Amino acid sequence: MANPSDLVGRLTALIPHWLAWPMSALSTMAAFAGAGLVFAGAALGSVNAAVWGGAAFLAAAIAWHIADFAQANRPV
Repeated sequence: MANPSDLVGRLTALIPHWLAWPMSALSTMAAFAGAGLVFAGAALGSVNAAVWGGAAFLAAAIAWHIADFAQANRPV
């Protein structure tokens, strides 16, 4: 059985370092969209908007993790 830390290290090494800034920007935009959708869901009583807001927050979290892994690959 493989060590989970080794698996994460190998997956991290596959992400190019130049992807850090675009994924960070995408994460920020997705978080703002999620906040707007959750606000709209609360203001209008729309469950669909709240669910899509949660999905946007999940996408923001994934993009942030990819940006973090890409930054770790930056050459020194």
